[in-house]
Amino acid sequence: MGMGNEFNFRQKPRGLFKWLLHAPVWIFRARLGFLLGRRIVMLEHRGRKSGRLRRTPLETVHRQGDTYVLCSGTGRKADWYRNLQAHPAEALWVGAKRFPVAQRFLDDTEAAAAFATYEAAHPKAAGRLTEMMRVSYDGADAGRVAMVAQIPVVELTLQR
Repeated sequence: MGMGNEFNFRQKPRGLFKWLLHAPVWIFRARLGFLLGRRIVMLEHRGRKSGRLRRTPLETVHRQGDTYVLCSGTGRKADWYRNLQAHPAEALWVGAKRFPVAQRFLDDTEAAAAFATYEAAHPKAAGRLTEMMRVSYDGADAGRVAMVAQIPVVELTLQR
């Protein structure tokens, strides 16, 4: 049975899987984030209800200079995404460093372009993401735009 069939990524992770997803938090907090490579970053944000500081490891969809594009692989209901709608992101951990950020939500056309870049650079990972999200499209630009409506995308720019 493939990973897409074992877990429903459109629901909040629980149990051991939730613990595994948060293991990178400890790696970043120990200033060892560089061990996770250049695509994994950690987002710091505030809880929309509690106001408490939250940390979420995420994969970068696209990076250009100090600008990082992140997508919600679990859709619009992801806690981190909903938190960013209520309170702007506070910081992004890249490697062993923490940077304050400016945030911007991408519209569907911009998000589709970012996802196209991700697909070209990492076709297997992009395929796994669409499988986990249980979304698909015909490979055309219009289909990609419709698909990313279910996979929200945020752009964060490091403030040095």
